[in-house]
Amino acid sequence: MASSVYSRTLQKAAQLIGSRKKLARHLRVPLAELEKWLAGTAVPPTGTFLKAVDLVIDETPAPSAGELSGGGLPESADPPPPFEAGAVTRSC
Repeated sequence: MASSVYSRTLQKAAQLIGSRKKLARHLRVPLAELEKWLAGTAVPPTGTFLKAVDLVIDETPAPSAGELSGGGLPESADPPPPFEAGAVTRSC
């Protein structure tokens, strides 16, 4: 089965916390249930999934100021042209 946002997030959370067993304990769920979610054969409850998302966010280092500015256009790039909408007509 293709990986879902649920299984990918849970895999990342398990990696960050150290093991699947530790993640199951952190989420307060049976390991067998977590294994189903990781395999993509079941979907975790929303609250449990959000707890895993919080763990991933909390354990992932924030990007530095240089990384934040690196994704945009170079400062020497020309700005995009202004958006101009034509006349709007309505017919019934």
